[in-house]
Amino acid sequence: MQLKDATVLIADDEPGFRTLLRKWFEAERCRVLVAENGAEALHLVRTNDVHLLVSDVRMPVMDGIELMRRLMEGKHYLPKVILISGFSDIEDRESFDLGVEASLAKPIRRQVMASVVRRCLMDRDERWRELPAEPPPEKVLTISFPSLATARQQGLIAFGRGGFCVRSRLAVGVTNPIQLDLGFKGDGRALIGQGIVRWTEPREEQIGIEITFVEDAYRAWVVDMTECDGSLSFIPRTSGAQMAAVHANPAAANE
Repeated sequence: MQLKDATVLIADDEPGFRTLLRKWFEAERCRVLVAENGAEALHLVRTNDVHLLVSDVRMPVMDGIELMRRLMEGKHYLPKVILISGFSDIEDRESFDLGVEASLAKPIRRQVMASVVRRCLMDRDERWRELPAEPPPEKVLTISFPSLATARQQGLIAFGRGGFCVRSRLAVGVTNPIQLDLGFKGDGRALIGQGIVRWTEPREEQIGIEITFVEDAYRAWVVDMTECDGSLSFIPRTSGAQMAAVHANPAAANE
């Protein structure tokens, strides 16, 4: 989707910053909605077809984190979300699980915002066909699973809208690029491409990875799989027993 065709909702309690963002987006000819807090933003998302939500974390009445939790309760629709904060209010692992696609710290340069917004508005096929990094990343995540269903049932992997959480002992730093070589033998499928490590939890032997590129031969399957999966998380918080239970029984998500 082009920015000029998008409806953007800005949620921020600082009038000056809210006005600055509104002018930026209006200059791109998109429709702009504004909210002073999370409660107003929640109402606007529920009554408008919002494509992109740009939200502050710290707001009165309802903050950005509670806003995301309330949006996730809908279980069927979530706009693309960029969180903005001047503080370390939320861990990356939690924000990606809540459906956030990118987090930016104040002050923000317009060029940085434009680049992040452009990528957020891309659909999966367009986003994952961009040219891979050259030279290829040194770190390679290579795993062979019996099948996708088995890997999910055993809590070995969980996919979100933009990436996945996987059990692995691979030592790799956050924000580092990584080569992806995941095979699902029983399905005759694979995920071959590249990603960026967004969080790690060595004690749990889990890694959260955003997908940035998928080779042509495998892209259609990965796109279809992540769309049909129906997850509102961008990258799930865990690939473990709880996530496996949700896939086996969706009602478990509410328990």
